[in-house]
Formats: sequence, C-alpha cells, structure tokens
Amino acid sequence: MSRKFHFTVPYAVPVEDLHRAITTDDAWQTRFAVAETATLDLSHPDGADSIRIHMTEKAPDDKIPGLVRKVLTSELTFSRVDNWQPLDGAVAKGTFEIATGGIKTEMSGTYEMHPTAEGSEIEVIGSVRVKVALVGKAIEPLAEKLHRRVLAGECHSIEEWLDTRPDA
Repeated sequence: MSRKFHFTVPYAVPVEDLHRAITTDDAWQTRFAVAETATLDLSHPDGADSIRIHMTEKAPDDKIPGLVRKVLTSELTFSRVDNWQPLDGAVAKGTFEIATGGIKTEMSGTYEMHPTAEGSEIEVIGSVRVKVALVGKAIEPLAEKLHRRVLAGECHSIEEWLDTRPDA
C-alpha cells in the first residue's frame, strides 16, 4: 500500500513568469550547475511552452537518515522525471515520477500551477511507496519530506533566476 500526500509550494511571482522559468532550459541548467553528483536532461516534446526534465543524483552519504542507511543495498540514487504542459489560461499541469536505486521506492503524482493573490503556487498531489519489509512505511514520510524540501529549493532557485533575468 502507498502513502498519499498533498501540499502546495508558494511562489512570489506571477504564474506566467513561473511557467516561463520552469519551461526554460537556462533556469534548470543554472540550478544544476553546482550539483556535483547530478545529471540533467531537458527536452521539449510538446513544444516550446512545455518541458520534460529528467534529473538524476547520488545522495551524499552524510545526508542519508540512519534508518535508510540500514536498508540500502547499494548507493542511494534518485531519478526524477517532471513533465510540464503549456499554460491553459492561467493554469499549467504537470506530472512527476521518482524512483530510487539502493532502496526500492516509487513516487508519482501531478502538479498544478495556478495564480494566487500573492503570486502563484504549485499544488502537488502524489503517492509514495517504499518496498522494504518492516520499515517501508517508516521511510515513506521521509521520502515525502525530501520531495517537499527539493521543491522548496527549486522555488528559491527559480525566484532568484527570475530576479536576475527579468527579460528571460
């Protein structure tokens, strides 16, 4: 059985600017320029106003919770694929799929980007399943928390990128 989750990531920028940044290769290349153990593959299979982002990364050993370290079968790696569609009015939809190596984890769900009074937000709805006997249910909240933290980091990075490139 999987754990379901639902949260939002607020942005202090208009939805049009947020969507433009998320679907721009340079915003992602800038974010990943300092990620030493990450790879990034970007494509636009549905046109210029959409994007497919495939990210992989090896987790630093000192950042892996003890409970997770105890059940790892190899290095902890992450593979995430996000797909964003063009804006439809003031809303854009996307999907995500995350898998890990070293521990069998599956996470997937949807994104919905829409305007708010303060700017915009991305609503995240998904589920996570960790296939490890006895402790899988204890690790699932950690995986959700990590996804929240990653998306919050992306929020900061994208807002910073937009601040330095107002015409991008």
